[in-house]
Amino acid sequence: MIKVNCIRDNPPKWFCKNKKLVYELATPKKSDSFHGKLEYTRWEEFPLPSSFKSEEESELEIEVSNDVFDYSPPEDDNTVVWYVNFADSDVFGYYGTNLFAQDESQCLEHPALCSLRVCLAKNKDQQARFTTAYPNLTKNSSSDISTVATPILVRGVERKVKIMTNSDARNERPYGLYGRHFSQASPNAIKLATTIFDERIDQRTGRPYYSNIIAIEAPKYGRGSYTIENIKKILVAAYSGFLAAKFESLVENGILERIHEEDQGGHTNIKLKDDESTQKPRVIIHTGNWGCGAYGGNVSIMSCLQIAAAHLAGIDKIIYHTVGKEEGFDIGLQIYKELIDDVKDVNVVDFIENVEMEKLQWGFSNGT
Repeated sequence: MIKVNCIRDNPPKWFCKNKKLVYELATPKKSDSFHGKLEYTRWEEFPLPSSFKSEEESELEIEVSNDVFDYSPPEDDNTVVWYVNFADSDVFGYYGTNLFAQDESQCLEHPALCSLRVCLAKNKDQQARFTTAYPNLTKNSSSDISTVATPILVRGVERKVKIMTNSDARNERPYGLYGRHFSQASPNAIKLATTIFDERIDQRTGRPYYSNIIAIEAPKYGRGSYTIENIKKILVAAYSGFLAAKFESLVENGILERIHEEDQGGHTNIKLKDDESTQKPRVIIHTGNWGCGAYGGNVSIMSCLQIAAAHLAGIDKIIYHTVGKEEGFDIGLQIYKELIDDVKDVNVVDFIENVEMEKLQWGFSNGT
């Protein structure tokens, strides 16, 4: 758990003057500008289940949006909403640089993530506060030079800023603000694009509301067709992050509890509470073209596998933000439906092999 004094003790370090400008606008009272508390967890990779469908499983709802994330409040008290961070392996590591892709944009709009990053990256004495030796990594390298996903989840982080990145010549951003255009824009263009929130209040409940983040890294810089190994790693990383979000949602609603066990190497385990009367929450995940910008991923395969991961994790609804990549998404959705719909107990290994047979190709980095 990170508290306000952790924000005070870990101020962000800015190498981009426009990001520093936004942060100063958003935090006129410095650390006293923040509200609430956030909780950080880092998870081990989960093994994939053997098949997709079981008799008691509810159907995954799929919604498509062409807009960027809006971080709106949940529709009712029994819904928990999550947003994917298209992370680097070193979580939130580029927040202060001139880069401004999805990861960096999300951090600037939720600046407590920047302080969390500073806190996580401190020396070993600082890291001793955490239940993991590498609290800032979204994946670990193992002895056989392969990697395993270690999703990082942040629950209850405050959104302080909304930044419009679309092209708008009338507001001094003719090329938009995405990518390197952000650092090159004039201070006035940044101010015109920025909306500052003091404390966001849910009009339905009258209470403050916060964002929940799933930080997972996609594979990068591949060539040619996606291999079975590529496909499995993507599916495992997304599944691990999504399943962790489901568990965290159960913790938030009081169905699961965390137990810190020093005699188990300092790990934190979760267990089901004895009271089974509490209704399980509906879990919604917002995602998009994960790994398809600077990393050169293919929208069709990344959308297909994220939908499959949500299905395997038992997520109730996935909202996919295409942001101009509708055609690629439609292909991915069609592949998923052809392989999964109307087929009982689809074997996961067979699914991976069938996706590989589509011979979908890696793309190229967009330089963001």
